[in-house]
Amino acid sequence: MLDPRRTTGITRDSMTENIIQSMAHHIAVIDQTGKILIVNSAWSDYTRFNGGDPDETGVGNNYFDVSDKETVRQINMVLNGTADRIVIEYPCHAPREKRWFAMNVTPLRDAGQRKIIGAVITHMDVTDRKLLELRQQKDLDMAKSIQKRVVIDPVEEEHIKIKGFYLASDQLSGDLYAWYKLNAHQYGVILLDIMGHGVTAGMMSMAIRSILEGIITDEIEPEKVYRKLNDQFHKLFKSGKGYKNFFCTGIYMLLDINDRIISYVNAGHPGGVGVSGKESFILKSNNPPIGLSKEPVVISNKIQISEHTKVILYTDGFTDSMGLRITEGEQFILQEMRSNDQIHDHFEQIVSNLDIKDDIAVVSVSFD
Repeated sequence: MLDPRRTTGITRDSMTENIIQSMAHHIAVIDQTGKILIVNSAWSDYTRFNGGDPDETGVGNNYFDVSDKETVRQINMVLNGTADRIVIEYPCHAPREKRWFAMNVTPLRDAGQRKIIGAVITHMDVTDRKLLELRQQKDLDMAKSIQKRVVIDPVEEEHIKIKGFYLASDQLSGDLYAWYKLNAHQYGVILLDIMGHGVTAGMMSMAIRSILEGIITDEIEPEKVYRKLNDQFHKLFKSGKGYKNFFCTGIYMLLDINDRIISYVNAGHPGGVGVSGKESFILKSNNPPIGLSKEPVVISNKIQISEHTKVILYTDGFTDSMGLRITEGEQFILQEMRSNDQIHDHFEQIVSNLDIKDDIAVVSVSFD
């Protein structure tokens, strides 16, 4: 088909034709107008076996006549030199099975490699990869659904309100939060940010989430909670290959609504921002991230609060998505807290309008 003249020896053109015909991918060559100049056996066989008309997609026909406008537009980008290559994935299901293909279009140049005289169109069967992606997506959707179901209910009592929300930059979030009523007047509140994002961070956060309640309700005090969580982090993630450098940052607060004291540890995390009456405070980092050291020195702090206290804990995805540095983020949050009483709804609205660059989690606490 490449050269209708037949010779007894192997010529360059006949060798090229033999190579094209032997390829398993479906191949066609078109000229600048879309006219089909060459097709290989795989191209013709697929059309015939799947109920198509070879007369419409064979040599001499125009490929643009059987293509949609967008496909024609993109092929013309290759033909006019504005694109070196295009790849379009599309479904092309057979009567008895589902199939997906990737169309790869590259320019065909003249002998001097200067002028584009046409294009080579290759259709590759990507069904196995597509089916795998669909199965993985189904698994991810299930994991995402489970992660949403285990989100803890807000606390809305007479003297204290605790709420949280998160948005994942990928299918699963590596951020997590939880709070537990420890007794009639104390609550434990924690926010953690697993290194990275996506599936790995999401699965790690689920593993940690399953042990948080036991740790916080048993240990209660900030230093003890940090140490226990650090121990468990090493047991869960430091024994296998590839986990040596995994860690998480976070803040744990012990809230005493009778004595009006916030005791906390900050493990390498952005400082929580608080407003108490006319005063403000930052729960600054005073400990290494959880999981970095097997026997860390742990320091906790206490803050005496007054009436009408509000606290915002957040992961760095919030300030990163806003393009703010740490101190800029603290000042922005403080300003917003001072001008809005409904801090939870207000910050959820702010986050919903962001172009998210990383997982974001926000926890709000209000004391009356």
